[in-house]
Amino acid sequence: MGHRLLGELPQTRNWLKVVELLRLTNDPAKIASQTSEAAQRGLRLTKQDRGVADTIHMLMKLVWSARSENFRERLTSLGMTVPGQASLLDVVGAFDEGVDRRLRQAGHRTDLAEMARFAAVDTLTELCQQETGSLFGVNTEQTREVLRRYATAGQFATVGREFFGRFLYRFLDYHLSRELPNHVGPGRQFRDLGQYLEFKEALRRHCHETAFVVKDFSGGWPSAAEFRGGITGEKVRTQFLPVALKKIQRELKQREKTNA
Repeated sequence: MGHRLLGELPQTRNWLKVVELLRLTNDPAKIASQTSEAAQRGLRLTKQDRGVADTIHMLMKLVWSARSENFRERLTSLGMTVPGQASLLDVVGAFDEGVDRRLRQAGHRTDLAEMARFAAVDTLTELCQQETGSLFGVNTEQTREVLRRYATAGQFATVGREFFGRFLYRFLDYHLSRELPNHVGPGRQFRDLGQYLEFKEALRRHCHETAFVVKDFSGGWPSAAEFRGGITGEKVRTQFLPVALKKIQRELKQREKTNA
């Protein structure tokens, strides 16, 4: 990934609590909540990370561009290069390359931004596959139609939930992956690789369920921003991202209490 900004968690008191918790339980709600507590610095950085905001901004603009008859021109203005008859796969690939280029040129390529980029690409891929059953054999107009379906408050809510669920999982896994391998083996929390992978899948589901809390907010915000002068990277960074992450932090704590 990019420059490491998230600190060395094993040196903190809260991270030692995560390590101890892993010896006692494999409950994803408790571990996710405690890990987010230990990673408060990372979450604070995320709220103001320009690379994360750039990525979300690009994701919003890509979907909203599908409402325009000049779809290809809008993609070009976002720094996305697509072939004459672009399939969904072409557009997703162009989005990935466009975000990567923007992050490098602006000097915003941080670990957090890379997590956001991967989460955004995964989100687009998953949703497009759900709509078409394939990323291949779909022309530019069909691609535009698929994306246009999500360019409403109700449908973009799904995009927002998918993105933040995937981003949260990558964020927590970034930290947990340093310690989890130490708890795999006979007499340890995860008896074997199978149990370890089951926990990772449970954590992924937990993150997706947690992200439900930002669904409505994610859906309504782009439409409101468009009405108030347009969707900009700065608005995403200062208005959208801090609120969304605050909601997620509260939900993580609440879900831990509920499960307890």
